[in-house]
Amino acid sequence: MFGLELSAVGSAALTLVVYTAAGLIVDQVLQSVLRSRSRGGSGALREFATGIHWLPTSLGVLFGMWQAIDRLGLSASWAVRAAQFERAAAIVIVTAFSARILGKLIRMYTSREDTPLPSTSILINLARGVVWTLGGLSVLATFGVSIAPLLTALGIGGLAVGLALQPTLENLFSGIQLLASKQIKPGDYIRLDTGDEGTVLDITWRETSVQKPSNDVVIVPNSVLARATVTNFSTLDPEFVLLVPVTVASAGDPDEVLRIAREVAEGVVADTEGAVRDSEVGVRFAEFAPPAAVVNVTVRCVSYQERLGVRDELIRRMAKRFADEGVQAPPVAMTPGAARQR
Repeated sequence: MFGLELSAVGSAALTLVVYTAAGLIVDQVLQSVLRSRSRGGSGALREFATGIHWLPTSLGVLFGMWQAIDRLGLSASWAVRAAQFERAAAIVIVTAFSARILGKLIRMYTSREDTPLPSTSILINLARGVVWTLGGLSVLATFGVSIAPLLTALGIGGLAVGLALQPTLENLFSGIQLLASKQIKPGDYIRLDTGDEGTVLDITWRETSVQKPSNDVVIVPNSVLARATVTNFSTLDPEFVLLVPVTVASAGDPDEVLRIAREVAEGVVADTEGAVRDSEVGVRFAEFAPPAAVVNVTVRCVSYQERLGVRDELIRRMAKRFADEGVQAPPVAMTPGAARQR
């Protein structure tokens, strides 16, 4: 009897190894074929290949377990338990790869320019959470656990759980609100009421990450962001109107000052990276308080982020041109504001 048992165990182990090896070989061949076909093609096939990686191997292990258990010749009670374990393992494998593939498909779809949904982690995590919840309930049903009493218990304890997880749930629903309202999405350049500004990297179930121009990352809870006053420079028209005030001596010829300032601004628009080509510039006197006068020069930039380079080029060219043309600056510390205070 003992020899027969050893023989059955050896046969079961060999069966498991054979099926696992077969699944591994199929996995590698399938990955090689899919990767070769996805080169230079659509990203859908490449994402699909990544999503099903190790799926044939997992199925090989699962089928090997089924065959191995059959070869062991278990008693009726153990056979029932083994069958439950096999079904639960199959559900877990299907759930894991379904959540993985669904997450990649959602990321690929939301990354398209024509999609109305932004590419954020919160959508992917919500979809995966739904899949895993359904898979978990199926596993419980496989082991004979009644789902209805469990749902009733969750409903009764929902109030206590909601109170305990109030900050987490507030961040979660605030993130969903931000996405649904389309106020903020990854890639937008925003400024917070705290003065921090930068590019939105991602919106997760808990927080929003914003990368500042200094390359630092600010982590803002979604609930705080939903209540904050946020300036979004990327909505509707991403172009930004740059205003540069220029202070000159009021004793000069105002028409000459406007002519020089307009020529400089038009030159910046024509050949400066970050400025909107062929856009109209604005040059107007904004204040006159002898011995100083202020001219506001406006230039359209491609985006808010490009304003610093355009501002630098405009100021340098304006200073050089005024010096060449003999346009005088007001006396030191005699700005229009200082003149009013005297």
